[in-house]
Amino acid sequence: MKKLEKLKPVTLQEQLYNELLNAIRNGTYKPGDKIPTEFELSDMYQVSRVTVRAAIQQLVNRNELIRKAGKGTFVKQHLHTEVLHKGGSFTENCLQRNAKPSTRVVGSRIIANDLEFLKDLKTADGKVLEVTRIRLVDDEPCIVEVDYFPTSYDFVLAEENRSTSFLALITKKTGIAAEQFIDQFTIATAGREYAGYLECAPRTPLLKVTQSVKTRDDRIIYINEQYILTSKYIYVKS
Repeated sequence: MKKLEKLKPVTLQEQLYNELLNAIRNGTYKPGDKIPTEFELSDMYQVSRVTVRAAIQQLVNRNELIRKAGKGTFVKQHLHTEVLHKGGSFTENCLQRNAKPSTRVVGSRIIANDLEFLKDLKTADGKVLEVTRIRLVDDEPCIVEVDYFPTSYDFVLAEENRSTSFLALITKKTGIAAEQFIDQFTIATAGREYAGYLECAPRTPLLKVTQSVKTRDDRIIYINEQYILTSKYIYVKS
């Protein structure tokens, strides 16, 4: 932070606008961060609150900031998109948009294959491997994904495979290729656990996508449930 120059040809409003914009661009204020209040900025930069208010309004008009009644002014969240029917890979969709995908495994367990939506996932031992992951785009948590595999697919949990997409890994290890992605869309709300993963308030509406990943001859390879925070990540139709 630097003191603004009153004798400079550029107005104080423009100087403050540029200072705040640079702070957003360089990550001092990150997406979702609350910026200082008008009073605090006025004190920090030794300018009037009228000047502060005008500079903030410029940034709101440019979709850099968003005002929330009774809460303050925040850096606008990036909205990431995934095109439907483009191969089903979260990793590939991110890379195609020059975004950085990353994944954090937060749980795995073997459970009985007795859930209704898993009835078409045939397993030899009557059990499935359940893996819960957080999917991040540019280090922002956007999706909680729960995947269900035959227990023989435990290779997906190996440390050296963590950065590889499940789709690519399954094809590499088994020779089985995914050809169909059948999606069902419903609405869910974030419980305390998923709200913590997604850094949102409990009971925030989430887009729930139940996806069956199939071979060309309709054999299900695995099934997943995705809980998507749509303020950060959306599906679009190609």
